[in-house]
Amino acid sequence: MSEDRVGEAPPTDGAADEDLEGRICAFCGGVEDVGEQERLGVRVRVCAGCTARFGRQRPRERGTAASARPVGLPPTLGQQSSEVLRHVARMAERAAARPYAEEECGRCGAPVHVYRSAGGADRVVLAKDAVLAASVPAEVRWRVRDGRAEPFDGGDEQPGARVLHEVVCGAAPEPANPRLQRAWRGNREGAGGAPAG
Repeated sequence: MSEDRVGEAPPTDGAADEDLEGRICAFCGGVEDVGEQERLGVRVRVCAGCTARFGRQRPRERGTAASARPVGLPPTLGQQSSEVLRHVARMAERAAARPYAEEECGRCGAPVHVYRSAGGADRVVLAKDAVLAASVPAEVRWRVRDGRAEPFDGGDEQPGARVLHEVVCGAAPEPANPRLQRAWRGNREGAGGAPAG
């Protein structure tokens, strides 16, 4: 007496193979409890074991209605599109909630972050990237607190600082500080100016 391995089709002759072809699981080759499932317009034969392994839904029989969202199977194109649209909406909400507006410098074309001043009346245009506070002079250090830009007073020893964009604007004269020079060169080269050597 021979034992069949679980998930394998029993050996058969050629005529029986044609009969089994429509009842073989596309994943494991099993022949027990095989039904059809449809995804993205493609019909696939799946056994109960693979359905249990890849999802919690039993394969549906031919002619029965499919559930709205089979668990464990890839989403349909419409479901994927809905997820993408929800993600785009979440990103738009996050961008709207930012305390700054990202703009482009009218002189050098570099991206800048525009904040409100601590009093709320003035626009403060800061360079997009933060710098190590110890690497720049105290008089050009700024920080953002509660969504407002204010001069950095050095009171709480924060490691990072922001600088006014006008200090590193590629259309302005080159600053003397080495760290500010690197930012200035990046803005100058990004604006199509002559690369600083």
